[in-house]
Amino acid sequence: MDTNMNKQITRLTKKLSRFYSDWIVSETIRELFWDKPQKDLSEYVSTGEKWEFVGSRTGKLLTWHYSQYINAVMNKDRYPLDEFALCARYAKVAVQFEAAFADVGQNGSILLHQAAFNFSLNILSGWRTDANTVGRLLVSGLDTSLLDLKHNDRHEKGKLYRHFWFLLHLYCSAKGLILDTSLYSYPEDMSPYDKVLADWRTPDVDTVQSFVTAMADFHLREARETAHDEIAEFDDEDYMLFPHEILSFLRVREWLGLPNPCTFDHPLMNQPLARMPQPVPLPQPDTPLLDQVIGKFKREYPAQFPLFL
Repeated sequence: MDTNMNKQITRLTKKLSRFYSDWIVSETIRELFWDKPQKDLSEYVSTGEKWEFVGSRTGKLLTWHYSQYINAVMNKDRYPLDEFALCARYAKVAVQFEAAFADVGQNGSILLHQAAFNFSLNILSGWRTDANTVGRLLVSGLDTSLLDLKHNDRHEKGKLYRHFWFLLHLYCSAKGLILDTSLYSYPEDMSPYDKVLADWRTPDVDTVQSFVTAMADFHLREARETAHDEIAEFDDEDYMLFPHEILSFLRVREWLGLPNPCTFDHPLMNQPLARMPQPVPLPQPDTPLLDQVIGKFKREYPAQFPLFL
């Protein structure tokens, strides 16, 4: 099994190295994920136009910076944590904008796997306050269009991503909150995360090692290309080799003063994208345009100001 996993990681490493080296030099990609988002956000600041795009454009800038980070890690053997910090900053604000729209019935929304990713970026950056903000918005967003997970006859999308629920359970448990999942579309099977959640505060590092191995096995099984009508947990290039849900689990334990293994047995945890950002908290990046957008948004929608605290 280890041999097969190592082969899969080698194959995915080659695939993703090519994918991101091509991605960052594409003029079309630059236009869509860098030039246009900045243009639209600037237009919002100066004219108030394009207000409905502030969330999606912020999300695209997150993707741009994350791609710079992952390309540097995979192709240049560098860990530009300034790029990682920019990812986390845009990730938090993207959730805040969409939550604000959802709160006033403007159909703000975020996909479950993107929500989990955005949450993880803030946890991994060591930003407790920001991570708590994202977690709080995701919990409240279960009942709004942000996540739209109440039981209904339109969809069962809450069953699709176990790792999203894992991170939400982890947040609620750490904060002493009760999460009544009977109200929502929810996975029929939460393995391997159910066993982790049952004892996630364990002080025994061998138990933590076994938890990490089980989650890493699951991550790799779900890191695969899918047919058009299929969905796997980690079928997106951004997540295939980035075990953000496992690293977030370890970071939350670290915050609580619980011991983690110094090394890991599983090969997924011994490749470059499994490296935990250190030291933390990462410095907050300068984002002057985004700060102007947030300032204008707060002035125009004062009732939504608490969402940006």
